[in-house]
Amino acid sequence: MHALWNHVLANCAVILFVILAWTNLPQGKTVSDRREQLKLGAFFGLAALLVMTRPIEAAPGIQIDLRTIPIAIAGFAGGWPGALVASAMAGAYRLWIGGQGAIPGFSTILGFAVLGAVCGMLRLRDRFPFGAIFGFSVLVTVFDLLIISIMPEHDTIDALRHQMAIWAGTIFITTYFASLSVQAELRRRDIGRTLKTYEAVIQSLPESLNVKDEDGRFVLANQATAKLMRVSSAGDLIGKTDFDFYPPDIASAFQADEQQILAAGTARLVEQKITWDDGTAIDLSTLKAPLHDPDGQFLGLITHNRDLTEKRRLQRALLESEKRIKAALSNMADGLIMFDANLNVVFCNEQYRSMFPLTADVRVPGMPARQILETAMARGELTGIPPEQATAFIDSAMSRLKLSGTVEFPIYDGRWVESRTTPLDDGGCLVVCSDVTRAKQDEQELRELNQRLSEMAMTDSLTELLNRRAFDATLATELERAQAADLRLSLVLIDVDRFKAYNDTYGHTSGDQCLRQVAEVLRAVARRPGARSARYGGEELAVVLPNTTEEEAIRIAHDLRQRIRDLSIPHMGSEKGVVTASIGVTTLCGSADRLLTSAQFIGRADQALYNAKAAGRDIVRCWQESNQHFDRPLQARG
Repeated sequence: MHALWNHVLANCAVILFVILAWTNLPQGKTVSDRREQLKLGAFFGLAALLVMTRPIEAAPGIQIDLRTIPIAIAGFAGGWPGALVASAMAGAYRLWIGGQGAIPGFSTILGFAVLGAVCGMLRLRDRFPFGAIFGFSVLVTVFDLLIISIMPEHDTIDALRHQMAIWAGTIFITTYFASLSVQAELRRRDIGRTLKTYEAVIQSLPESLNVKDEDGRFVLANQATAKLMRVSSAGDLIGKTDFDFYPPDIASAFQADEQQILAAGTARLVEQKITWDDGTAIDLSTLKAPLHDPDGQFLGLITHNRDLTEKRRLQRALLESEKRIKAALSNMADGLIMFDANLNVVFCNEQYRSMFPLTADVRVPGMPARQILETAMARGELTGIPPEQATAFIDSAMSRLKLSGTVEFPIYDGRWVESRTTPLDDGGCLVVCSDVTRAKQDEQELRELNQRLSEMAMTDSLTELLNRRAFDATLATELERAQAADLRLSLVLIDVDRFKAYNDTYGHTSGDQCLRQVAEVLRAVARRPGARSARYGGEELAVVLPNTTEEEAIRIAHDLRQRIRDLSIPHMGSEKGVVTASIGVTTLCGSADRLLTSAQFIGRADQALYNAKAAGRDIVRCWQESNQHFDRPLQARG
């Protein structure tokens, strides 16, 4: 009987040895890969062959061993391909041995291969849950006991039947722990593939990303970090600190920042500057954050560096060219998401999810990109898209994920996001998202500044009326419009009487104040739609009056003259005793004026103004086609 259990233990050792050899094979893509299934079936078929070389002669021509365990596991872990290879190897060997039990033995091999494959199909998608392994082990044990129970009477078989509980325990324990070993290896391979995915994501980032331990030594770095620190590869950084690469003062400053962040235990965005010995300077926006495992244990300090050197250069250039604004570029922590060839999420970081708080719960691995977009539309995170255009928008966005490019779009809380898409060789894509809200605001501020500068270029700084250039452009536009549509257009020229004498008597400061008061009168009186007041030059002012007849223009001119006089500004250098104004008026009318130029039109008003001054000043004169100039009586306001 001891020989029986020695053979059994030898069988168990063979099975465990083959499993150990299989775990040291180079791994393929996944366990569902056909080559991996065939390879697994071959190894467990080999295990069956080896245990069959150490059989127990239960009866003449009938052998008992643990071949059923590796054959069943081949089907359970490797599916039908694994079951087919293992059963073919073991079955062929059993038929080659021959004997009374050849056909039943071959049938038993096929039966356990089918049992394993069926159990493998019925198990959950998770990698060998413990309940499934337990149930599988029970089935293998039960079927093995059934086979022993139908064997013919023999001393060895009878002895084995008397110790059926021990035999059943041996079968169950061997099957269970062998399956657990396979499970552990498959989980290890899954983790290895996941780590490779994470490494690909990190290495594909265009900006520096690295992790340091609590002593400041690099434990992980991408190639962008190596480029930033002027070394050939990221591997040259591992195990070293900033003091091995940067000048001491810079390394000390970086270390101080990191110690503060570690002490606070929270992420922090800082601005750093690197100045190399050759004088080259790099401005960095650096996001540093403590990294912990799910149990809260400290893993390292993660650092994301963004090179701001070029942006700062552009900022300085903008300051020099505009000289009126200070452009501020915001520091942005990028969000990253990776899609596979079917546009399902493979990976996304927390920065990306935090950019989209309304849909953060669906921006997770395994989620289709289309479902993310549909959820964002349904929850109102994406704005400015009419409901009837939602499907077309989503289709367009899905198409853009296959192409390299950059798009900007607003979201619900007023922020703007820039999305940069990079196709990958495997058919998937990498999308980097940045918050560009501040940049958008800077653009708006620049547009507003340009608008203000444009207005300043058209405005007289003293009177805040239109300047001469703006007046000429306005008059030309209104004259062309009036001539084209046969509309009335009037022009009023105002000259402050004896203004040089006023300046000589009261000084230029008082003269400037006088002109401001006269300009206020123009703004108060010339309120007609489209009316534009201007400082024509020196003490001369002008008012362009679209859609205004001659009678209406003369009324306005008289009103202006009287209101200027009513200011009662003392003027000892004038025969009137107060500041007054002479005014010339001209009006465009009739087809005869269709070819009149701006210069000719101004000349008419200027001639009328000259006549007003020649007639004694403080007078309104109107130019007439008959070249008769007269003073229209001032009608009472009312």
